[in-house]
Amino acid sequence: MTNENIGKIGKLLESYNPSRIISSEKLIFSGAMEQDVYNVTAPFLVNGEEYLLGRVETRGDERNTKIIFFRKKDNLWEADIRMPIFNLQDPFIFSFGDEIIVGGVEVVQKNWRKYLGYRNVFYMGKDVFYLSRITNGPWGMKGIRFKDLPNGKIGVFTRLQGDRGGRGKIGFTIINLLDELKPRLMSQTVVIQGIFAEGEWGGVNEIHKLKNGKWGVLAHVARYARGKIRHYYPISFLFNYEKREISKVKILARREDLPEDEAKRTDLYYVVYPGGIVRKDDGTAVLYVGVGDAKAYAVKIDDPFLEYED
Repeated sequence: MTNENIGKIGKLLESYNPSRIISSEKLIFSGAMEQDVYNVTAPFLVNGEEYLLGRVETRGDERNTKIIFFRKKDNLWEADIRMPIFNLQDPFIFSFGDEIIVGGVEVVQKNWRKYLGYRNVFYMGKDVFYLSRITNGPWGMKGIRFKDLPNGKIGVFTRLQGDRGGRGKIGFTIINLLDELKPRLMSQTVVIQGIFAEGEWGGVNEIHKLKNGKWGVLAHVARYARGKIRHYYPISFLFNYEKREISKVKILARREDLPEDEAKRTDLYYVVYPGGIVRKDDGTAVLYVGVGDAKAYAVKIDDPFLEYED
């Protein structure tokens, strides 16, 4: 299958099946001082204990956002003050060889009258207690993720904007060494065609290596509805990095199929932002999402990557 016209939101919604959602659970947090916690990662283990990373901020003020480690304790997630805290948004964590990568979005007040500048930053180390900043993306770019390839090279997803990417299109390139991952190179990646229609945007959130050697990718697509209401959808797709082709794109969840809850603003109510996914042995998966830029949910669904491995 070629890339042409297979990822556009209208087309994807036509084939979306709400029965894919088996159940959903609101995540409860403690130790966040009544601030919002959302856009969480999937859980991971630290010294045998289950953690996740969450974006923590006072509602309506994203200038003081932090990424905090939350430890699973009974039926809630408790902020662990022993762990590092990052002055970043929208956390991610993944393994790279025998190292751990932790990153997020750095936000800086570029002009007090107009806008906040943002970029992805990356920390690496043998464990979460000893992380060093290794690189950052160019200003104005989120959605940078990378993974090692069988031949020792590295595949890199980016999120291009402006003349080539509009509000945000997914780019891809292959590099030889991690030292090559610099802002200039990330700005020059090639756009993957066919994912977005005019006015739509999105980016990659997580990469999963599949049994057949290809990549199952967790990402998001977004568009404005009437009245400048943002609609974000978590999606998955199969990626053939050798041909730079995507296939089998599908929407995994909609806001309408989750419980009603608070949102940061009315125009953000329909935002469902994926932070990670955990595959289970029984053919299901748990998708971790931020909802309405205010809350976090764990959504149990059919494993979207199973058909990619056939």
